[in-house]
Amino acid sequence: MKIEKKKIRHIPLRVRRKMLHLWHCYQEGRPVRRAYSPVQKKIAAVHEKLPPRFLLFDINQLCNLRCTHCDVWKNKLEDVVDGRTPERIQEIFSEFAQMSPHGTVVTCGGEPMYDPEHWFWLCKTAHQNGLPLLSVVNGTFIQTPEVAERVMLEGADEISISVDHYLPEIHDRMRGIPGSYDKALRALRLLLEARAQHPEVNKPIIVMALIGKSNYRGLEEFYDLVLNKIGADKLKLNMIQPTFGRPKHDRVFVEESDVDPSELKKILNRCDKRFSLGMNPVWKKHVVMYFRSLAHHKDLGKGWRSKASTLQCICNAFDRNIVIDIYGNARHCFSHEFHNLELKKPGDLKAFWDARGAWRAEMNRCNKVCGISHSLRAESGTKAGVRKAERFIEQSLIPPSLS
Repeated sequence: MKIEKKKIRHIPLRVRRKMLHLWHCYQEGRPVRRAYSPVQKKIAAVHEKLPPRFLLFDINQLCNLRCTHCDVWKNKLEDVVDGRTPERIQEIFSEFAQMSPHGTVVTCGGEPMYDPEHWFWLCKTAHQNGLPLLSVVNGTFIQTPEVAERVMLEGADEISISVDHYLPEIHDRMRGIPGSYDKALRALRLLLEARAQHPEVNKPIIVMALIGKSNYRGLEEFYDLVLNKIGADKLKLNMIQPTFGRPKHDRVFVEESDVDPSELKKILNRCDKRFSLGMNPVWKKHVVMYFRSLAHHKDLGKGWRSKASTLQCICNAFDRNIVIDIYGNARHCFSHEFHNLELKKPGDLKAFWDARGAWRAEMNRCNKVCGISHSLRAESGTKAGVRKAERFIEQSLIPPSLS
């Protein structure tokens, strides 16, 4: 595109230099400086005083579906034995509650409800320590009114069901098992019915979707299904990432990352306006930037081994997360490239968090594509989520004697 010189002269020199810097970063695949929103500036300013906001607890590495974007279902039970005893799990939850009274437990996996009784026990353990627990499940284990009622009364404080499309055939193709769409929607309807029968229980019931080439153009119809026809409280969007399990060639990531960023931006804006979603404008910019970043890289077939990165650093896991894997190791994110600590005894969790300053600077420069994940990204998808983050900061900075 040719730009007249007389038009360039009207652009302030400072702005021109910034435009040139951004263009060189894009051409060379280098990340630009961290994009701080007002709430992220608050977190950065007081990060040394803040406790962890989330305990991401890896509940298992097993699944009953065969999702195309994940290889966890290939794991055998004997290969992924949980190395944490019930007593040690209780100690970890108790220590986290002492460190962060306003914190939240989030289950990871695997399918969290693969062993339903273990899942309910984890929910109970979190509640006994005064901690809310959030969980994303595939819905296949919530197929009767009795189970749905128990989930409402004893289960997670926020329950999300994975649905990837408003059309059954596309969801079933992405999840690898015919009929999984019908089971997911049945779980949603049973949960909504159970909540209606217990008005004293006001737990959010949410749909979580993985967005890529197969479904981004149908987002308006998707929102209409979730919010109007099913009646769930929210549709959360998680962007496609490399396949979990590290296949030799990541065909799914190559195909699904082929998203037109400009078109996606228009679709998100239309959905935001039509359904009054209150989307966070910073998050929308990050999503568009994410897919523009992927389009710049030609080795996406290598999956997690790819050199793909985002043009901006959009993750702040180091300031809010502790991730516990099934072997009892603590990290700040799911990458194995950064520091980790085996939690052997009470006090290790706090020691891990207190020592994070040693590697925080390195993680602060990380621009891996996993930064777009809903559990790692710095920006919430909605303005309501931003207000939650601000409220956590305010509550956590109040001295215990005044709270």
